[in-house]
Amino acid sequence: MNNMNFYESFLYSSLRKAFANRRCAVPATSWKHSCLSMTAGIGVITMIITVAWWLAQTLSLADFGIGPLSLALFIGILLGNAHRLPAMLQPGIHFAQQKLLRAGIMLFGLHVSIEQLLHVGGQAFAIDLIVITTILIGGTWLGIRVFRLEHDLAVMIAAGSAICGAAAVVATEPVVRGSSAHTSMAVATVVIFGSLAMLIYPLIFHITGATPESFGIYTGATVHEVAQVVAIGHGIGDNAAQTAVIVKLLRVMLLAPVLMLLTLWWRSKESNTCHGRSGLTIPWFAFGFIVVVIINSSWSMPPQLHQNLALLDTLMLSAAMAALGLETRLDRMRQLGLKPLLFAGVLFLFLMTGGGILTQWLL
Repeated sequence: MNNMNFYESFLYSSLRKAFANRRCAVPATSWKHSCLSMTAGIGVITMIITVAWWLAQTLSLADFGIGPLSLALFIGILLGNAHRLPAMLQPGIHFAQQKLLRAGIMLFGLHVSIEQLLHVGGQAFAIDLIVITTILIGGTWLGIRVFRLEHDLAVMIAAGSAICGAAAVVATEPVVRGSSAHTSMAVATVVIFGSLAMLIYPLIFHITGATPESFGIYTGATVHEVAQVVAIGHGIGDNAAQTAVIVKLLRVMLLAPVLMLLTLWWRSKESNTCHGRSGLTIPWFAFGFIVVVIINSSWSMPPQLHQNLALLDTLMLSAAMAALGLETRLDRMRQLGLKPLLFAGVLFLFLMTGGGILTQWLL
């Protein structure tokens, strides 16, 4: 009997370490109850992403650049604020928000291949690099110094604007230890202005009279989300769509080195504060992202396997978004005021105007 108690205690302790978040202890009194809590939380997440995918397909929202990730976030926010969530759901929610998020970011490398990146040439790479560096560094400084935003919020909005929208925001969150309210606000801003780009960019194309290829480079280098880039590109033509997506994927590829550099900067910033933490949070999932890109580039993966893994990636990221929404409180977002939205709007104007000037100059 004593041996059984020992094994039960050991298993329960292991589950607590694997699934419990520092801010919320597992309420279960036994490892069996802990497993039940995990299942219940994952069940709620599954329900949310099922509804999100059904809405996205039924309403053809992909044509408007709105994918299941954004829908899962907003459904999670609505559900999390409509009812107070039972404490037993927390292990599953935190598992999706942390473990599934990192796994999803790694598999995100399936959307990129080195061959695609080489196809767009050095000029497109230079444009992407300048855009990301300018928006990320200049935008972070602007958000902190001018708009007086908290550091984690400014960095996440800048990263989402500079790299790849919501995916960049949630990938940056573990590095800067962003709060749920800040992360949701950052995701909301890139969704809003990325959607606005889908209305404005076709007008810019017709006004400027740019070639489909050059405008595809401009679109891929400056629009937030991959889905939004696809929607704009297809509205212009096949050549513009293909070029825009490849240039956009090049920005996605730069997510990994950005996360590593951001980790070093964040550590130095914390070490210079009186309450800073000396530990270094290494974004191992960024290395996994690079490995997946290399595998995707060097191995002729069976199409069905590639499609299934890409679907799994989208499901895991959708689950992370749903969990993030469930943890978000609208009253905390309201306390942030209009400044994050104005900041994201300024970055959007920089992307739209500066990116256009840069594209004309380098092409």
